[in-house]
Amino acid sequence: MSNEDHSVVLERHEQMLRSLQKQLDELKAVQREIKVMNETLVKITNEIKHTNASLVSCENRISEIQSAPGRRWEMLIISLLSSLLCGAAGYALARLFT
Repeated sequence: MSNEDHSVVLERHEQMLRSLQKQLDELKAVQREIKVMNETLVKITNEIKHTNASLVSCENRISEIQSAPGRRWEMLIISLLSSLLCGAAGYALARLFT
């Protein structure tokens, strides 16, 4: 090979190296973006976990609030029946001992 052939081969290698370096730089930029996206995804996942825990807590409190009127009616009915039964028992005892 002559000097001219060597210089042509060297020039081709230098062009390939420049092209590869450019591709490498682009890939490094993409890698940085992926890393940032991954960190953001981890933060979002943690926030979703906290939000879900809060949502479960709120759902439990809503269920308790919704069941409160039903318990009040149950207590009212129990009190009314107890009063009626005590009244009937008192009336029966009064009739028995008079």
